Amino acid sequence: MDLRTCENLINKMECNIYNLQSISYRSFNMCEKMFYNSLIQQEMYKVNVLKNFIYNMRTMENTFENLKNMRQQSFTLEELSKYDGKDGNRAYVAIDGVVYDVTYNAAWAAGTHFGLKAGNDLSKEISTCHNKEQILKSLEQVGILR
Repeated sequence: MDLRTCENLINKMECNIYNLQSISYRSFNMCEKMFYNSLIQQEMYKVNVLKNFIYNMRTMENTFENLKNMRQQSFTLEELSKYDGKDGNRAYVAIDGVVYDVTYNAAWAAGTHFGLKAGNDLSKEISTCHNKEQILKSLEQVGILR
């Protein structure tokens, strides 16, 4: 269930609570009032559970984004060239201003892939590659190219 669906469900449940409160208020029978008040309490509990769930999910999403942004680095071409996948260095490539880690990608063994070398801006070379978007989605973004 996504957050938007949860929010819509909460709105519907709050409307139900309001309707139950109206019915309970108009009732003259004490047993009936107790029954409706019990339903109201149950619905309010469920609403609070969903609100806590939404809060926790948003907090987690924000934390994840903050961690991801903290990990993001800014590279010059000179700095990027150090990440060539040789001598124990990680293998990074820049494509369209984004730097990707290809260190553990089997297609980039030893920092090369069909003549392309890690540590470089490969935007032009990769632009003709079929499935470019699909390939980029599978790579971890580690920064941006300045």
